[in-house]
Order: sequence, then structure tokens, then C-alpha cells
Amino acid sequence: MKFVLTIYVCSFLDFTCSPPVEFPKKFDNWYECMLTAHKESVDLLTEVPRDVVEKHRLATKYTCKQLTDV
Repeated sequence: MKFVLTIYVCSFLDFTCSPPVEFPKKFDNWYECMLTAHKESVDLLTEVPRDVVEKHRLATKYTCKQLTDV
């Protein structure tokens, strides 16, 4: 069973999200996918200037979806 991680950067002011970013690695289990989601979320948000995060109330949303054809 494999999982694919997709992360979105969203504004909690106007409830819009950026286009999804699909993580290139496929994960062997849910646990690894979710841990990577948390770590990548922190990395994504720290790349954006803090005032932009504050102004737009940015946060991440992510999914780990099980692949059925792998």
C-alpha cells in the first residue's frame, strides 16, 4: 500500500488555497506520510515572510491519499 502527500497553502481570511503541491515521494504507510506532511508544512510556511503569513492568515492543509493502483 502506498500513499501520496498533497499540500495546500491556504488563507484563513478568505478561505482560498493555492494550487496543490504533490510531494514527489510515495510513502509506504500513513504514519510516514503524515509526519512528512507536518515537517513540509513548517518548511513551506517558514519560506514565506512572517508579515505575509500574518496578513493573509496563512496555514497549510494536507492530505495523504492511498494509491489504489500501486
